[in-house]
Amino acid sequence: MIMERLLGSEERQQIEAMAMDAGIESVRRRAQLLLFYDDGLQTKEVAQRVGLSRGRTRYWRRQYQAKGMGVFPPSIRLAQASSDGQAVGGSQVSPPPEATSALETGQDYAEALSVWDLHWRYHPEARRAEHIHDLALSLFDETQSIHQLTNNHRRFLDAAALLLGLQLPPGSSTGEIFSRPIADLSPADQNMVAAILDHQRGKSGRRAMAKLSLLPVLEREALVLAALLRIAEGLDSSHAQETTIQAIESGAGRLQILVEGAKASVDAKAAQSRAKMWEDLFQQQVSVRVSRPEDQSLSDEDLNGLYAFQRPGVEPRDPLAEAGRKVLRYHFAQMLRHEDGTRLGEDIEELHDMRVATRRMRAAFEVFGDAFEPKVIKRHLKGLKAAGRALGRVRDMDVFMEKAQAYLQTLPEDQRPGLDPLLQAWTQEREADRIEMLVHLDSPEYQTFKRRFFEFLNTPGAGARSLPQDSPVPYLVEQVAPGLIYTRLAAVRAYDLVLKTATIEQLHGLRIEFKKLRYTVEFFREVLGEEAKVVIDEIKGLQDHLGDLNDANVACQILRDFLDNWEELQSGLPLSERQNPEPVVAYLAAKHAERYNLMVTFQQAWDHFNRPEFHRNLALSVSVL
Repeated sequence: MIMERLLGSEERQQIEAMAMDAGIESVRRRAQLLLFYDDGLQTKEVAQRVGLSRGRTRYWRRQYQAKGMGVFPPSIRLAQASSDGQAVGGSQVSPPPEATSALETGQDYAEALSVWDLHWRYHPEARRAEHIHDLALSLFDETQSIHQLTNNHRRFLDAAALLLGLQLPPGSSTGEIFSRPIADLSPADQNMVAAILDHQRGKSGRRAMAKLSLLPVLEREALVLAALLRIAEGLDSSHAQETTIQAIESGAGRLQILVEGAKASVDAKAAQSRAKMWEDLFQQQVSVRVSRPEDQSLSDEDLNGLYAFQRPGVEPRDPLAEAGRKVLRYHFAQMLRHEDGTRLGEDIEELHDMRVATRRMRAAFEVFGDAFEPKVIKRHLKGLKAAGRALGRVRDMDVFMEKAQAYLQTLPEDQRPGLDPLLQAWTQEREADRIEMLVHLDSPEYQTFKRRFFEFLNTPGAGARSLPQDSPVPYLVEQVAPGLIYTRLAAVRAYDLVLKTATIEQLHGLRIEFKKLRYTVEFFREVLGEEAKVVIDEIKGLQDHLGDLNDANVACQILRDFLDNWEELQSGLPLSERQNPEPVVAYLAAKHAERYNLMVTFQQAWDHFNRPEFHRNLALSVSVL
C-alpha cells in the first residue's frame, strides 16, 4: 500500500530547514511534527517526540492541511527563502534583525514590523502565547454560530492573541505598540486589535472606546473577541501549555467547554472565572469542565442511571431537542445493555439488539437533527457510525449463515454437506470480523465516544440550537411532530410513481424511507394516539418485505463472488477431495428465486399499505397533538 504523503517535495525541503535552523522553538517544533506525520508516524508517537499533547499535534496537522505553509510566520518563511538564495517579491529578503528593544531605546523602526515580528521580539513567553492563541481561535471557530463574526474578525483575534503579554517598559501601555505602523494591519485594524487587548484587560468602558477612535458599531465585536481571549488565557493560567479543548457544546442559555490535560482542573477553574464577559454579552451560562480520561469507562453508577429509564419519556410540551435527547438516551442505554452479551458472543440476538440500537440512534439524529448544532451532531455521529460498522459486518454474516442453515433444513440430509465450503468460508470471515469488532469495542476511541455521548445526553440544553428572539418558531413536540411524520410519509409515497418498473436499487431506497418513517413514528409513540401501534405494525410489514428482498439480493452477489473464486478455494486440495460447486449453485438459484418472488409480490403488499385505512389510522394517531 502506497502511503499518502502530507508534504510536497519543495515544502518538505523548506520545513526540514526550519526544523533544524528556526530560532523560535515553537516554529521548530511545528516543523518537526509535520515531518513526522509525513514519514507516516501516528499521532501518539508524533506527540511524544515533539513534546505536545495529541490534541495540539492534531491541530497543527489540520492547520497545515488547510493553510499549507501559512502555518509558519511570514518572516520565518522570508528568512528561509533568503538563506536559500531565493528571490521573494522580486528582491532578496534579509532575515529578521536580532531582537532589540526599539520600544525601550526609543528608536523608530527602520520599516514596519509584522504582528509576528513584534511577537518574537518582545514576548517573554512565546510558547505560552502561541498556546493561548490556538485556544482562542478554537473557541472562535466552535462558537461561530453564536457570535456570527466573520473570518476578518478571526484575523483580529489572531493578532490580539499574539500581541497579548508583550514585555514593555514599566508604565507603558498597549497603545505604544500601536503608535507606529504594523506591516500587516491597517490603522483601522490596529484600532480594533488595541481595543480587544484593552477590553481583555478589563478596560471596557465607553471612554476607552472613544480614546481609541473606534466606531461605536464595532464596540460589541471587540468585546466579543476580548471575551474569547479572556477565556483562552484562563485555560493556561497554570502556564503549563497542556490544557486543550476537547469539545464545545452550545445550547439555549448554556455553553459547555470540555477540556483535558494534566493541569486541566486548575485551568478550567480560572477560565470559568474569566467567562463573565461572554455571559453578559450572550446571556449564556458558561461551564468549563474537565473531561474524564480517554481510557476511563462508564461507571456502574452511570450505567444504572441510564438503565433506570424504562421508556424515553417524551412529552408533548418537550422542546424538540430535549425530546431527541430522551430518545437518544433510551436507545444508548439499550446499546450498552447488550454490549456484554455481544462481547461474549454466545447469543447472536445480543449483537442484533446492540446494532439495532445504534441504527435507531442514527435515525434519531436525522429526525431531531435540526434542533441541534451541526458540529455537535457530527461529533457524536462519527462514533455511532464507527460502532455500527464494527457491529454490522459480524451481524450481516450472522444473517447470511442463519438463512443458509434454514435452507439446509429443506434439503435431504445427505445433500447438506454440499454447502460446507461456503459455511466454512463464512465462518472464517465472521471470526475475523468479530476480532475486529472486539478490537473496536476495546479501543480508546470507543470509550471516548461513550463518555462524551453520555455527558451530552445527560446535560439538558447541550448542543441545542438557540431560538430566534425576534419571532416565534415552532419548537415543541406537539408543534413539530406532525410535520416530521408526514414529511417521512411523503418520501415513501413518492415511490408510487416508479413501483411498476422499479429497480432493485429503487426498492432498496424505498426500504430506507420506510425505516425512517417507522422510526419517526416510534420516536413519538408516547404522545400519539393508540392507532399508532397499528400504523407501526403495517410499516414494519413492508419494511420486513423489502429487508428480505435486500438480503436475498446481497446474498446473490456474495454467492456469485464465492463461485467466481471456487477454483482458487479448491486448488489447495487433492483432486480426489475437491468438491462439486453444484450445491452452492443450487443455493444461488434458490436465492434468485426468492428475490424474484419478493419483487413480484411487493406491489400487492404496497397496495395493502397504501389504502385509506392506513392513512386514517395515521391521521387519528397524530390528531391528539
